[in-house]
Amino acid sequence: MTENQLQIDSGILQFAPKGAFYEEAEQQFQHVFQMWNNLFSFDRTLFCLTTLLGGTGYSKGAMNHMLLANPQMTTGTELAPEGLVFDYESNVIKYNLSKERMPRALKNLLMLAGNEGYNKVNNARTRKIILEFIFNRDAKDLDALSINYKSKFKTLIRHALGKYDLYKILNGDEALFNKWIGRYNKDSFPVLCHIFDKEPSRVGKVTVRFPKIERYWKLRQAATEGNVEQFRTLMDKMPQRTVMGFRNTFKIPIDKSEIFEKSKMSDRESLQMEAAVKRSGATRKEVNYKNQDIYDLWKAFYFKILSGDPDNIEKIQEAIDFKSEKMDRVDIGQCTVIIDASRSMFGSDERKLHPFLTSLSILSVLDNVKEVIYVGGKRVSTPNEDPVSVVIPFNHTDLWRGLTEAVINEAENIVVISDGYENTIKGMFEHTYNHFKDSGYKFNLIHINPVFSSDAKSGTARRLTADTKPLPVSDYKFLETELVFEKMLENKEVVKQLLINKYQKLIG
Repeated sequence: MTENQLQIDSGILQFAPKGAFYEEAEQQFQHVFQMWNNLFSFDRTLFCLTTLLGGTGYSKGAMNHMLLANPQMTTGTELAPEGLVFDYESNVIKYNLSKERMPRALKNLLMLAGNEGYNKVNNARTRKIILEFIFNRDAKDLDALSINYKSKFKTLIRHALGKYDLYKILNGDEALFNKWIGRYNKDSFPVLCHIFDKEPSRVGKVTVRFPKIERYWKLRQAATEGNVEQFRTLMDKMPQRTVMGFRNTFKIPIDKSEIFEKSKMSDRESLQMEAAVKRSGATRKEVNYKNQDIYDLWKAFYFKILSGDPDNIEKIQEAIDFKSEKMDRVDIGQCTVIIDASRSMFGSDERKLHPFLTSLSILSVLDNVKEVIYVGGKRVSTPNEDPVSVVIPFNHTDLWRGLTEAVINEAENIVVISDGYENTIKGMFEHTYNHFKDSGYKFNLIHINPVFSSDAKSGTARRLTADTKPLPVSDYKFLETELVFEKMLENKEVVKQLLINKYQKLIG
């Protein structure tokens, strides 16, 4: 395959199998899977190193699965001139795992165990990566994680070790334990027993205590015995999911509100569970909105509007302003931004409002914005005492009206954030664009597309005009990724060296 035949863009790092307004997730997956294969066949090293760029956890997990499922057919000597060691792929995979939130990192590892429709991969590299990821950490971290992710750890360890070796280790084979697990954490045998439902206090001498695991087993015993008061005492500051799981399984007569008040949740869980906590009647510490991601804040703001919930809307607005001021800005010069607010930007049932929320997040990081023009949509008021008017996705797409307004107002740089589906009138945007260009108007058009499309003529994003290549950006954090991919096919070796330098800086 030649460089000219390689049809890829940064969408291969930004894919998430959630579907869109016009397409099912399977259509999208097949399209991007073909591009993963194409790049892998074209240049395996380039394929691997691109995962160091910003991208979705799902894409990186799928690409890492492809690397691990195919053995490296190299000796290592040919990598030396490029400044890479033989096991650089494993280093990249471990680095990517370390940068993901724990739930996503575990999902990516579980792909290797056959989850999400992927083929099982079990070889020396996967075994080492799985066991090192779980056990190569201090006792305090391992103590907490083995409570929160007990079931997922169990699946991964069983996959990595196999039933025979696992059975021997759990029954006291010290040499096997040291070979596979003790090399990363020599004191972790009680953790392994806990994960496989053997109470650590009954497995012999314990050199390091794991207080959360000890509390877990006491909480479990109280639940199985129906000791409500003991359960109530022990659930304090234990993970909310663990406490709620025991409560539901063993029918413990404790109200949800009390569990929400006493158990522990992360900042992100507090935001995600805010509505459920409110419904339960619990009183908790307030959510730290200023500690949230800008996308999550926009999501919380709009879901409160759609549900008619007025609580804390002003605080979320303040947090959005706060985060916008603190973020690293992208400056393309003074610009007018046209935001597509048509019905298709509402997204799919699996990922409601994602394209529109991504548009707002991109707007939050763009610098030097002269004017914002919303096309389509409808105005609604926030449901609080001091309402403000906001736009929600609705109705048809007449992007050409926004372009006309921006050009007449003498905008030099016009940024259009749209999924590329124009239905009022189809093709009218390009007709208007060509008219203004032919009439001598000077402006630069940038099309950012937050929606993956399997029917795009090339790449992963639909075009609005023939001579304007869209920038597929499904997350505001991925602008660097798109800029690198823009240069990749023009000069592969330059980009490859840039990525090798990035590897050396981050890992080497």
